[in-house]
Amino acid sequence: MRAQRGTVAALLLAAVVAGCTEISTDPQVPLSLQFDSLPAQAVVVGDTMRGGDLLPARVPVKAFNGAGDSLGDEQIRLVGIDTTSAKAFLVIAGLRLVGRVVTPAVRMVAQAGSLQSQTQTFAVVQAPTGLNRFAADSLDSLVYNAADTAQRFKDARIAVFAADTLLSGLRIRFRVVSFTQAILDSVRMVDNVSGRPITSALMTGQGAAVRIKAYPKLGATARGTVTLEASFKALGVDVPGSPRPFNIRLVPRTP
Repeated sequence: MRAQRGTVAALLLAAVVAGCTEISTDPQVPLSLQFDSLPAQAVVVGDTMRGGDLLPARVPVKAFNGAGDSLGDEQIRLVGIDTTSAKAFLVIAGLRLVGRVVTPAVRMVAQAGSLQSQTQTFAVVQAPTGLNRFAADSLDSLVYNAADTAQRFKDARIAVFAADTLLSGLRIRFRVVSFTQAILDSVRMVDNVSGRPITSALMTGQGAAVRIKAYPKLGATARGTVTLEASFKALGVDVPGSPRPFNIRLVPRTP
């Protein structure tokens, strides 16, 4: 009997809770908010935030109604959470950010109805004056047929800068232009930490890095090259020095 009373009490409690909790069935009322990582950690003043393809990128935030359907962008606001942040950017059609004032730390949230996301942080940086190979790096050669160790890859770094200042947080695009097909089957570009395939990398104080891994044909021992290209756009055009090609010499392993 006690078990039955406990079950009835639990059902009554559930009924009371259900009666007190009103979930809107209006398809235009946002009930959840999803805000993924920004496509870059910086935007150039006067320009839109750009993704890995260097095209203007939408801020990846979505609002959903009670049925799980995505609502229109007009339901979402992107708001700077302090006076400095509010002045640092504009939002244009398609939830795209435009930098207004150079600001090292912009704090922003997304809002939809009564919902608010966690804070996202990015920077507004000055317009770049150039793109160049990172001076401290050596890209001379790659031992393409060694065992799968550090000899089998090269980390290529490129820097986007304004005068002598490195502009961290911007995304630089990489692509393999060509390679000596007589000795290689393929060339992969991967993240130098995770090892995942990439086509772009974020600028940091150490430059934007991409790891090149070469896959040789069976028995290949000749010499050749891999030509890599890095590029960056600001205000819709290539910055000076972009696209920047550079060659990596392919060297066979010696006994």
